[in-house]
Amino acid sequence: MGSGRQPSSAKSRKSHGRGGVWVHLIVLVNFLLVGAAGPVGATETSASGGKDWRDHVTLTLSDRVRGEFVDWFDPRSKTPSGTAIPEGAERYNFFANQLRVGVKLSFPHVLFTLEGQDTRLVNLPDDATWSPNPGTLGPGGLYFLNTRDRDQGEVFLKQGNLTLSDIPNVTGVSATLGRFEYGDGLETMPADPALAWLKQARISQRLVGPFGYTHVTRSMDGARLAYDTPDLNVTALGSRPTQGGFEVSANKELDIWLAGLALTLKKIENLAPLDARLFYLYYRDGRDDAVKVDNRPLDLRKADTRAIGIHTWGAHAVSVVDAGPGKLDGLLWGAVQTGDWGDLDHSGWAWAVEGGYQVPKLFAQPWLRFGYSRSSGDDDNRNGTHATFFQMLPTARVYAQFPFFNLMNNQDFFGQLILKPHSKVTVRTDYHWLVLTEKADQWYSGGGATNSTVFGFAGLPTGGQRKLSNLIDVSVTVAILKQLSAYAYYGHAIGNGVIETTFENADADYGYVELAYKY
Repeated sequence: MGSGRQPSSAKSRKSHGRGGVWVHLIVLVNFLLVGAAGPVGATETSASGGKDWRDHVTLTLSDRVRGEFVDWFDPRSKTPSGTAIPEGAERYNFFANQLRVGVKLSFPHVLFTLEGQDTRLVNLPDDATWSPNPGTLGPGGLYFLNTRDRDQGEVFLKQGNLTLSDIPNVTGVSATLGRFEYGDGLETMPADPALAWLKQARISQRLVGPFGYTHVTRSMDGARLAYDTPDLNVTALGSRPTQGGFEVSANKELDIWLAGLALTLKKIENLAPLDARLFYLYYRDGRDDAVKVDNRPLDLRKADTRAIGIHTWGAHAVSVVDAGPGKLDGLLWGAVQTGDWGDLDHSGWAWAVEGGYQVPKLFAQPWLRFGYSRSSGDDDNRNGTHATFFQMLPTARVYAQFPFFNLMNNQDFFGQLILKPHSKVTVRTDYHWLVLTEKADQWYSGGGATNSTVFGFAGLPTGGQRKLSNLIDVSVTVAILKQLSAYAYYGHAIGNGVIETTFENADADYGYVELAYKY
């Protein structure tokens, strides 16, 4: 733990601890329903031989417990603005629990989903955050930045929606209205396990996701309309994201609009297993109090209160084919952007190419993969154009397991080895060589808007350098029971010139252990 902890701000939001009673009431109501309905999933019938009302009710319960251990990059004794940083502030650990309780009511053509969530965080560091231009030393500092409470928690509505499907005379059409989770690239999921893993882990949520790594996450309020056939899927989205991520008060909507359209080809006759998608996303951020993060001077960014409006067009293709004793996979993803970045024009791009080979018949089913991704940066902050690719609302940790970087002004060369030594155990090891695209831009991190005042992305100076870090990490997943799993992660970053610009010691370690139960 870091030394020299300072008292929490007097502006701490004391209401964060008041919601626990509501979770207990939700749990009590659900258990009463369980008792009244009997075993979930049972197919009891009424005396007349028809379905009992209890056959329409499904109860859901999940709980995730995690301990996080942080030894961030060691800061200098003072920030560039002169703020003193206590010795040892980069080292800390904290504990969090995420509980979800819900109910689904299913009837012909209609599904109603209601889910509440309670998030609790304990022992957050109060000296790993500083201002102005809020900087933080790892994820614990980000949670504290939003609340100024070391121990915090709230209850909120995670999901509450109505889904219409299998509508007579409207084959293949479904519509969801209300609050729901959404991840771009997850409009469909292939039947092939390897293809499904690639889509889940290397395609989805690059630009929009529920931010499931965080203890709060985010939801969307709006509508989702889909047309689905065996060969293709068309999904349209119109929504406003909620607060969340590192902000524990997640009930409120943000002044952000997100709309999109995706066309997914699930298969093409006479071709190998393939998943391909064309997509369009429109992002509009009208928050007045969230200072934009880019490479302009702070006074110009504070004065720029015009909205951000960005159009993103993109595509992906991923395939897995039999090749010799194993399976060969390939992946392409790319996107281009135009629009407005406040007072500036916006133009950006990003792309990724990956490939791998798996031998399922060998012990541990080794799967070796390599890849390279690159995104645009801004090489001139005076030309009237913002050229840094903007990642919008991603689940950033899917691609940056040690989340000190993201897909903005970044190049990522990586190698990956996945092993499955036991049917219940998966081991993954990654190596990343990280370089910035433009040294005149910034080193960016973050996963998108969290509340009305915190922009959601952070930018630090490059010092005229491009080399960011070498990163090696390993994770282990164990399926203990059908409904209980364990996960452990450890990452070590060896910082290079960019990180040395801001931090005295450019090496960092991050890890966590979690248990997850889902009923």
